[in-house]
Amino acid sequence: MRVFLSWWLGQLTGLLPDFVTRDSTRSADAAIIDLGSDSATLLIRAKGTSTSIAHSRADEAGFGELAQALRGEKSAPPLLRLRLPSELVLKKSLSFPVAARRDLKNLLGFEIDRETPFAREEIYWNYAIRRQDMAHGRLEVELLLVPRRSADPLIEAARRAGLDPDGVEVDAGEAGIHVVPLGADAPSAAPSERPLVRRAAMAGAFALVAIAAPFVYQQWAIASADAKIASLQAQADEATALRQSADQRARNAEFFKNDGRRGGGLATLAAITRALPDDSYLTALTLRANRLTLSGLSPSAAQLVGLLAHSPRFREPSFDSPVVGSEDGNLERFTISVSLAQAGTP
Repeated sequence: MRVFLSWWLGQLTGLLPDFVTRDSTRSADAAIIDLGSDSATLLIRAKGTSTSIAHSRADEAGFGELAQALRGEKSAPPLLRLRLPSELVLKKSLSFPVAARRDLKNLLGFEIDRETPFAREEIYWNYAIRRQDMAHGRLEVELLLVPRRSADPLIEAARRAGLDPDGVEVDAGEAGIHVVPLGADAPSAAPSERPLVRRAAMAGAFALVAIAAPFVYQQWAIASADAKIASLQAQADEATALRQSADQRARNAEFFKNDGRRGGGLATLAAITRALPDDSYLTALTLRANRLTLSGLSPSAAQLVGLLAHSPRFREPSFDSPVVGSEDGNLERFTISVSLAQAGTP
């Protein structure tokens, strides 16, 4: 069951993008022995911050001093890593088809003899995935090598002094910091202190995505339908407005047609316009029960009665109120009532 679970989680991990599976050792708490050409520095890394604790020579006596300093640190992390001089770490870039990621460890194990001058038992090794180019179907891999003949004397001296490093930290550039394990021929592309928990979390994330995907798609479909309805609603409103305008024009045309046929208000207004002189104008006009009342201003209000009496459209014109002068004194304010010769109201 454990073998199956590890295989299944490995397959799920292979589907994740590189930034998800990138090595997390840069922020892992650890004690680090940073080796120079002839010196060694003990560092404590906690929450991504490294602090120098002790400094000594890179020999067994110096390692003993570092071991004593490490034992004096009450909150020292359980992990112990080495950082070797750059000339002791070899790197080689390789390219494979993306499908090779499913069994990349075994493939690289066989490729070491062909791609490097070392046999697999002569080195400590690991690899880092630099880039996955799905467009071209290629996988760029950085092979990380530490020759045993160079590293083993330092490692054995450290172990005799009471230090037991479990790996060598190697900076793989864009791929981040990776750990080359010591004494084990089972490297991992994304080492972690708790690989099973990390991969289980990834599997859980996949399960959540699979569960949520139908609901997300449904919400997207609803949003798309709402947007489509909104765009069509604007067109429908415009069509409704055009229809209402056309209906209003049709009603107006029908009104004018019927009004002209029965000789109604428009015909009466036309007769008044023809009867009154150009220097006279109306301020109000009322038609009730075939009786028309005109109010307005004129230079000579008295002559208006005669003009209306001569019109075939009107009869019995008379003043409804006394004629009074306007404020400027040039016009007379009048109110005249007249009966229509032919009945008709709008």
